Amino acid sequence: MNTRAELKRYAKDQLKGRWGLAIGGIFVAGFLIPIIFNLILRVVRESFGLSLIVFLVTIFVSAAIGVGICKFSLNYAERDSNPKFTDIFSGFSIIHKAVGLYILLTIIVTIGLFLVIVPGIIFIYMFSQSFFILADDNNKSIIQCLKESSAIMKGHKFEYFVLTLSFLGWIILGMIPICIGLLWVVPYMNVTVATYYLKLRDSYNNTDKIA
Repeated sequence: MNTRAELKRYAKDQLKGRWGLAIGGIFVAGFLIPIIFNLILRVVRESFGLSLIVFLVTIFVSAAIGVGICKFSLNYAERDSNPKFTDIFSGFSIIHKAVGLYILLTIIVTIGLFLVIVPGIIFIYMFSQSFFILADDNNKSIIQCLKESSAIMKGHKFEYFVLTLSFLGWIILGMIPICIGLLWVVPYMNVTVATYYLKLRDSYNNTDKIA
């Protein structure tokens, strides 16, 4: 497995000359769409029925966009792939799977955190690659995504934790002022973790073939 420094260096190389698209995509998916839904919720907050509808629509959109961002990041991480702005909305073509996976993951992690905090954290990292797996292969079922994530993360949970933790300083800096810096930090982090997923996937597939 590549070191954190190598993964980050590769991500920077893949983003070089294509930062505009990456920043634009993250701005729309991670900032603009959530802001729009928050404004709508504020407008309809006095109506329970409308608030519930907007809340449910937000879940559906968030799940689909989550898969789309993974696809967007994977197309940056893959050497021969060509990322497109429309990748962000690719999750809507499999919205039933995206929402199902989102809800199931939320339930699993919530139960884990409710019972004991440590199992909840373990579940977070055990199933952390599920959305990448679904974005990588839309034909896989929700259960297949969860099982494969659990399999490829064996022995790598702490390693992945340290990788994501290494961006904490950048995230804090990116929040000053008014989170503008996150438009650069988030794509950098997303492509890095997408690259990490690809390394895990290839390593797991090669081991599986040998076995």
